[in-house]
Amino acid sequence: MLAAVIITGICLVSVFISYLAFSKGFTKNADDYFTAGSSLGYFILIFSLLASFLSAFSMFGMAGFGYRLGFGSLYVLTANLVPLGFLWYYMHKKTFLLGRARKWMSMGAPFGERYGTPMKIILVLVVLVSSIPYLVAQIQGIGVMLETMTEGLISYHVGLFFVPLFIALYLMMGGMKGAAWVNAAQGVFFSIMVFVLFFFVMMKNGGFAATMDQVLVKHPNLFQLGWSGGKVWSYPMIFGMASAMCLGCVCFPQPYMHAYASRSVRGLKAMFLSFGGICLVVITLPTIIGIAGTLIVPGLKGVEADKIFGLVASATMPDWLAALAVSGGFTAAMSTVNGLVFGNATNISVDIIKTLRPQTKPMDLIFLARIWVALIMAVCVVIAWDPKTPVAELSVIAFGTVAVTFFALWGAYYWKRATAVGAILSTVVGVSMNIAFFVAGGKNMVLFPQASLFQLNGFLASFILAGLVFFVGSFLTSPGKTEEKSLGFFFHPVLSK
Repeated sequence: MLAAVIITGICLVSVFISYLAFSKGFTKNADDYFTAGSSLGYFILIFSLLASFLSAFSMFGMAGFGYRLGFGSLYVLTANLVPLGFLWYYMHKKTFLLGRARKWMSMGAPFGERYGTPMKIILVLVVLVSSIPYLVAQIQGIGVMLETMTEGLISYHVGLFFVPLFIALYLMMGGMKGAAWVNAAQGVFFSIMVFVLFFFVMMKNGGFAATMDQVLVKHPNLFQLGWSGGKVWSYPMIFGMASAMCLGCVCFPQPYMHAYASRSVRGLKAMFLSFGGICLVVITLPTIIGIAGTLIVPGLKGVEADKIFGLVASATMPDWLAALAVSGGFTAAMSTVNGLVFGNATNISVDIIKTLRPQTKPMDLIFLARIWVALIMAVCVVIAWDPKTPVAELSVIAFGTVAVTFFALWGAYYWKRATAVGAILSTVVGVSMNIAFFVAGGKNMVLFPQASLFQLNGFLASFILAGLVFFVGSFLTSPGKTEEKSLGFFFHPVLSK
C-alpha cells in the first residue's frame, strides 16, 4: 500500500509541474509547445535528456540483464556510452544551428529540407514503428514493478493504465517545457535513489568485493567472456548490441527535441558531452544490483528477472525506503515515455499532417499532437498487455531498428553527394531487413551473432547493408532540385566554424 501511495504522489507532482508550465503560458503557441521556445538552460537540458533516455530499460531492464547475463552487460554499456556524447555532438550540432535558423520544430524537418517530402514522411513512420518496442518496454516495466512492489494490490494489467494515464495528462498540458521540467526533477530523483539502493544491496553480503566473490563462486558463468564456445557473452554479441544502442540513441527523437529547445550552443555541448559519463555511472549501478540479486533472490527466469530491481529493494531496505527506490525506477520509465511519445506526436503533427494540410493552424497542430499523445500511449498499453520479451531485449530491438536512419542523417549534414534516392532506399532496406530477420528467427536473430551472417547479429547485418545501399544509391543517382537547393544552407561556411 505504501508503494502505491508514493508512486501516486510522484505522478501527481509530475502533473503539477507540467500544469505550472501550462498555467504560465508556455504552451500558447506552436514554438513554445513543441520546442519550449528554445529557452532551456544547462541544468534542465542535461537532466531532461538524461531522464528521457534513462528508462525502465536502464533501471529494471539492465538489472534484469545483469541478473541473467552477468558482467558482459557492463561491456555493452562502456562500448555504447563512452563514444555516444561525442557522436551526438558531431551529428546534432547542425540540428541546433540550422534548427534555430530555419525554425525547425520536428525530427523530420532536416530530412524534408535536405531530401524532400517523401523522405521526411518515411523517416517519421520508421521512427514511430521503431519507438513502439521501446515504449512497450517502459510500460511493461512499470506494470511489472507496480505488481511486485504492491504485492499484487495493483495487478500488472491495472498498472499498465495507472502510470501512463498520468504521463499522457502532463504531456498534453505542458508540452516540451513541461516535459523537460518534469524530466529534470525525475532525473535528479532516480539518480539519487539508485545510489542508495546500490549501497544497501552491497551491504547485504558484506560490501562490493565480498558480494562479487560470492557471485563468482555460485554463478561463474556470469563472468564469462570470449569469442565462442558457449560463453554467456561473446565479443561479437557485445559489439553488436552496443552498436545498436549507440547509433539508435543518435537517431531517436530526444536529441532532436532537446537540440531545438536548447538556449545556446554551449548548453547543447554541455548536454551531449556530459551525458555519456553520467549515464555510464547511473546505469552501471542497476546492472551490478542485478548481478548481486542472484544471491538475494535466486531462480528468476526470462521476463521474471525484470522484477529483480524491486525484489532486492524489498529484501534489503525498510519498506518506505524500498518504495522510494523503486519509485526512482518508475520516474526513469515515466520520463522516457514522455520524451519519446512527445517526440513522435510532434513528428506526426508537424511533419505529416502539416505537410499534407499546409493550411492547418498552429493551435490545431497543438491539439492534434495532444490527440496523438493519447493514441500512441493507448497502442503501447494494448501491446504490453501480454509480455513475452524482457525489457532489455525489447529496447535493444528498438535501438537497432531506428539506427538504420543514421546514414540519411549523416549524409544530410556532411556529404554533399547524398541523394534522396540513396536516403530513402537505405532506410527502407535497413528496416525491411530488420523485420525480415525478426520474422525468420525471432529476437535471437536480431540480437545475437549468427553463423549465417558471419557472426554478425541481424541488426549489424541490416545496418551494413543499409550503408552500402545509401552510398551506391547516391552515387548512381543525381541530386534533384531539393538536394541542390539545400546545399547552400546545409553546408554554409559558418557551420564549419
